Amino acid sequence: MEGKGKGLAMQFEIALFASTSSSKDGIQAEWYTIKVPDPECPPPSSSPNVVTTIEKPLRPFSKVLLAWAYREHAVIGSRLYSFGGMNPDSEPYADVTTPEFVRFLKVRSFDLSTPDDGWKPVATMTFPKRFQPPCVVLDDKLYVFGGVSPSEVEEKGYGWMEVYDPDSNTWEPLPNPPLGFSLSTHFLAYYATLDSKKQILVAEHEGSSLFATFYVYHVLDRCWTLLEPPKRKLRPFYHDPVRGRRSTLVDNIIYWGFLQDGFVRVQSHNIDTDLYFHGRLDAKPIFEDGEFADEYSPKLPLLHVADRTFCLLMFTFFQQKLEEEDSDFEENGIVFLNCIVLDISLDPLKDAGKQKSKEDLDEIHKYHFFGDSSKQLNISLVSVQKYPVRNGSFWLNDAVLL
Repeated sequence: MEGKGKGLAMQFEIALFASTSSSKDGIQAEWYTIKVPDPECPPPSSSPNVVTTIEKPLRPFSKVLLAWAYREHAVIGSRLYSFGGMNPDSEPYADVTTPEFVRFLKVRSFDLSTPDDGWKPVATMTFPKRFQPPCVVLDDKLYVFGGVSPSEVEEKGYGWMEVYDPDSNTWEPLPNPPLGFSLSTHFLAYYATLDSKKQILVAEHEGSSLFATFYVYHVLDRCWTLLEPPKRKLRPFYHDPVRGRRSTLVDNIIYWGFLQDGFVRVQSHNIDTDLYFHGRLDAKPIFEDGEFADEYSPKLPLLHVADRTFCLLMFTFFQQKLEEEDSDFEENGIVFLNCIVLDISLDPLKDAGKQKSKEDLDEIHKYHFFGDSSKQLNISLVSVQKYPVRNGSFWLNDAVLL
């Protein structure tokens, strides 16, 4: 799978998880897949515009009634894993005893090669009462951490993180991070895998949201170390709607992005040099007349496709009187799920020898890009696929690359 320059050499596929409605019986959870480029899109030769609206709404490949919406997913081979874990002794869920709630406490997998088999439980975690534990995949093993009562694992010295081996269908608890690390996931800033180094990176807020300490778990040696320098400033000071979520890390550089103030904004942090870079892309080409971003919809991290190609998922709202058969949507318009494919690269010479405009200076001042402001990101729009969301309560919880 490769994506270079302005085009995509091959098709890739994304799995989406959404919750669409709730009742006294539980929450309706649905899973979808989208392909990029989508087969529904016209070929590039007949569509010079990079924005394409898919007429057919998304159709779920799985529907399940849950006691609570899972947030974390992972992919190993053809299997999609979904889990959350909830402490049944905590309020307000102490009285939930339905079979669906019992199933919710199980880690489940869905084999995409045999979809008719549905979701199947896998082995129970060593510490099964985890609530929405973050997860990463490294070398075809699933690592989960946090989401458990700190007192439950602190005395033991292990269990804050554990690993699942799908070949043996077993979980194994791993050593806790060193003293000084908060065992609560509420303080996590970012987490990701350093695949080439066989390491897991966990960044924890240090006293405030502006600083973090970066810890590294060495999978081969089964030990934790601090990443030097140990205390780092989390800059630039964008409002970060995806902080505390799974991060995209490519060649030891963390990427994250979202829409703000009419621009697609992307930031990166080189963990080796402790330098931050940023770039922006005018979002006007993404919107049609009467369309605008839904600022209150959930934000998900960038997905890395291949090479310099990334994908950003975003909701937009189109205020338009619809046909009579769609009368349910007349008052509110229609919501689109946008799959925005971006080409992102670092160009250290981008601003060299060029006088900055007032807009550039305002941008640097507003978001505090002093010192490294010449080292910016080049961002270009590859394509946008818009999918009409026929359910007004469609809430996108997670997305993973298949």
